[in-house]
Amino acid sequence: MIFIISKRTFISNFFVLCSLIFILIVPQEVFAHATLEKADPAPDSELNESPKEIVLVFDERLEDELYSIKVFNENGERIVNAKPEMSQDQTTIKQPLPDLPDGNYVISYNVISADGHPIRSAYVISVGEETVFQRDINKQVLETQKSSAAATSIKSLVRMLFFMALVLTTGWILWGTIYSLKEEMKPTFRRRTFHLQIALFISTVGVASLQILELLDRRTLTEVVSLLTGTTVGISLLASVLLSLLGFFILLRYKWIDLVWVFLILTAKSFNGHAAAFESEIRSMSLELAFIHLLSAAVWAGGLLYILTYWKKQKEHIRQFLPFFSQFALISMVMLFLTGSAYTLIFVPELNYLLHALWGKLLLVKVTLVLLVFVIGAILRYKMKKKKEDSIGRLVKFDFSLMIIILGIVGVITFLNPLPENVPLEWENQDNHLEFTTLISPRTPGYNHFKVTANSLEEDIEIKRIELFLIYQDNLEIEPIQVPFSEIEQSKNVQFKVNGSYLPIEGNWTLQLRIVDSEDNEKVFHKDFIVY
Repeated sequence: MIFIISKRTFISNFFVLCSLIFILIVPQEVFAHATLEKADPAPDSELNESPKEIVLVFDERLEDELYSIKVFNENGERIVNAKPEMSQDQTTIKQPLPDLPDGNYVISYNVISADGHPIRSAYVISVGEETVFQRDINKQVLETQKSSAAATSIKSLVRMLFFMALVLTTGWILWGTIYSLKEEMKPTFRRRTFHLQIALFISTVGVASLQILELLDRRTLTEVVSLLTGTTVGISLLASVLLSLLGFFILLRYKWIDLVWVFLILTAKSFNGHAAAFESEIRSMSLELAFIHLLSAAVWAGGLLYILTYWKKQKEHIRQFLPFFSQFALISMVMLFLTGSAYTLIFVPELNYLLHALWGKLLLVKVTLVLLVFVIGAILRYKMKKKKEDSIGRLVKFDFSLMIIILGIVGVITFLNPLPENVPLEWENQDNHLEFTTLISPRTPGYNHFKVTANSLEEDIEIKRIELFLIYQDNLEIEPIQVPFSEIEQSKNVQFKVNGSYLPIEGNWTLQLRIVDSEDNEKVFHKDFIVY
């Protein structure tokens, strides 16, 4: 094995990592990063006449290859074959439409976010006043896109192993390059390098295969070539595989080649992640932060592996190495903290979002462990001054164990969506007098579909009027926004619906529903929700 740690420590690490996977990862599949911010027509729209075009706006930049909007009628026939147009900033795609006869239509879209993740989904609209809206027309389409729990956990495990192998391999080679090895240490160093390279190559091929399979679902051979040569994520994956293979032939010959190889393979990884999703200056800064973050992690992880490898047989060498490593480890941990903090502020508009997404929760666990590493580092420096070797060995092993767990977490959150996902709000309530359901879809800033269905449960009491107000809690200077439902004839069972941009700002909102019955009794209900 590539790790020199005790059996008990290995089992403990493995248990913790498996727990993270199955407790936190399995319940939800959240690997798509760009999300649909606005759709026109919106999901569940009931239109009186045919729309002129479909406009989909995403919250992050998309790859300018392999994107599509497909429209299907009730018979499952595709009715639009032209390729949609992408905006210059690569966040919006438009699909012109012919005149659509009255009926229900599935809008199916398939794009790739700039950080390398496929976004595939579908929703339904209806055209014509007399059309019966069939909300579940796309149910089968959406169900086929759900991954099983086993598949999700396997993907997570492969990505974790890849990140560990990448950081440990590059860090190990860095220390072998910048620190002088004794002649008798070189055979061990070469063997360990070879083992690490095997782990890196296998895990790189594994993660590249998984990502390419996700991206190439139902695509042609021509599109495969376009993906690998014409997209950032494709080039990044191809470069990572080629560099990990090339390492077997070029490493440990010349130190400058080793350093260039480390720089290139970390750069390739930086382009395959969240950092690639931004534009212009922000994108450049986020890519630089990603590279520095990876390099800092490699310095820390590689140094710990170096110490554990030679601790027993080269104690005098490690005694001399420890003060040198301690300085670099402190700098690398500070850089990890600073770049990680900057990275978080770029991705997350509000820090309280960290509590509402798996990415944020795992990040908080990681930050806690990093702070613990700082504490251990301080104790380790104290023990080094006192020359207490037994304590130093135990602390280094504990530090290494924490490093494995932290790398495992980072390997997972690298592929998770930093932002909480907006999902349709469906609020059901019932008392002794009435029951109602309120729907806001897709519940994103901007254009949404609003619908309230209410039933009176009392004899001879009908529903006379329903009013829906949206209260923006983050700025109470903004008066409540009324959703303008049309008046309808009072009845025991009523339904109100409207489309519009009555939810214009992200943040904390309160839905206020007022229901007046035929005896002019008014009931007021409240529901708090967040628009991300």
